Amino acid sequence: MANKEHLEILKQGVSAWNQWRKTAAGAEPELSGANLAGINLADANLFRVNLNKADLSNANLAGANLSNSNLSEVNFNNTNLSKADLSEANLSESYLAKANLTGANLSEVNLTKAYLIESYLSGANLTEANLFRCNLFESDLFRANLNGANLYKANLTEANLIEAYLTGANLYKADLTEADFCGAKLDDICIDNDRLKL
Repeated sequence: MANKEHLEILKQGVSAWNQWRKTAAGAEPELSGANLAGINLADANLFRVNLNKADLSNANLAGANLSNSNLSEVNFNNTNLSKADLSEANLSESYLAKANLTGANLSEVNLTKAYLIESYLSGANLTEANLFRCNLFESDLFRANLNGANLYKANLTEANLIEAYLTGANLYKADLTEADFCGAKLDDICIDNDRLKL
């Protein structure tokens, strides 16, 4: 459950929030379950924040720092996360349908069973990301960096992976139906439990 004091500060705007984060060094804000739909948090410092099960649908989080945060089961439907830092965050079972993650840093992120249908991940950094059973149906991963990513049993049906980087990625049992890998870097990937040099 969200801490009322933390929630009130956040609702004062990004400037007030970021200033508070500077003065309250070491604090790990508690915003779980908060209704933040449509809020403008562009460039907000949300490092190590607990937003478990929060509603951030239609919010603006462009350029925000969400690294190391608990974002499991968060509703990010139609949310703008372009160029946000989500590195090492927990996004397991989160809902990111049609979310804008263009140019976002998702390195070493946990996206286990996350729902990313029709999401925009062009140019995103997903190196070493865990995408186990992630649903990426019709997602745009143009030139995304998926080097070393775990896509075991992921749904990549009709995904755009043109010129994507997939060196060392695990695609074992992934659904690749009509996925477009034109120009993708596919060195040493794992498909059907075999390491392939393509």
